[in-house]
Amino acid sequence: MVSRFTWTNWSQGNVLKHDEKLWQGQHNGYKPVIHKRTVLALESDRWLVVDQLEDKQSHHYALHWLLDDYPFAQDESLVLLSIDSVKHKVQVGLVAGKAVFSVVRGDPNSTRGWRSQYYGDKQPAISVRLETDQARVCFWTFFGFESDRVELAGNKLEIGIDDVKKSINLQHIAPHDFPGKSSAGVSRQLITA
Repeated sequence: MVSRFTWTNWSQGNVLKHDEKLWQGQHNGYKPVIHKRTVLALESDRWLVVDQLEDKQSHHYALHWLLDDYPFAQDESLVLLSIDSVKHKVQVGLVAGKAVFSVVRGDPNSTRGWRSQYYGDKQPAISVRLETDQARVCFWTFFGFESDRVELAGNKLEIGIDDVKKSINLQHIAPHDFPGKSSAGVSRQLITA
């Protein structure tokens, strides 16, 4: 059978942890780099995504989110999407090192800031990118609301939601750091009020 697409050298991935509040998996699709992603469900439809990428040599890493085309405003490291009179926050950051943050919508001179639901079709989208050059990187992305406060303090992400402050230790998200404990126990140790 002839096709426009050729699929070879499938990457290998596996789920490391999974429960109602935490999902973690890794894959080797960026060989020799290992990519581990952790998704934490926070209260009231808020999410934290942590991407850890690691190799022995320095690489150019880019965290890239392609968001639907809603009216938006951008600040230093965040985007506020206006959806049905509610402002949704997408904030990105890096645990260590320097990074370049950019937002593009439908760049007419490149493929950035476009989405395609069907082959041969393109529609504008909001491209949020954070880029860095390092051997190891830990990106974080917070999905929440305009009033939420998010700050990095060392290796901890301080998140303020409805006058409640939570601290998430980004260094201890790896399940192997908690031998013999359930992922519910991991969540309790990761998040402190």
